[in-house]
Amino acid sequence: MSKAGKEQKNGSSTKFIPVYTQLDQLSNSVVDLIKQNRLDEAEAVSHKLLTDYPDQVDGLNRLAMVYEARGEKGKAADYFRKAADFAKSNPGFDRQMVNWFLSEARRMEK
Repeated sequence: MSKAGKEQKNGSSTKFIPVYTQLDQLSNSVVDLIKQNRLDEAEAVSHKLLTDYPDQVDGLNRLAMVYEARGEKGKAADYFRKAADFAKSNPGFDRQMVNWFLSEARRMEK
């Protein structure tokens, strides 16, 4: 969910060239695996995110997405709440992001 990049000047214009980190690639691959219904692989990559990047919310959010795709709404809600708790306790997350995770948890519970 984090992106880095650099600006590249081309004459009088400047454009932003994104640089995707290993975190971005792993996180994005979970979304792709879910779309391909490769849910066991998506879950494994999500656990790798939790292990390799414990200071990032991606693993929690992606596990919630995997469980939602499996129809395991209770587990999905639990992981969305864990993501909200993570966001509350870490700088760089605003209240809007916390509220989004909580609204996703509530959506799973309907």
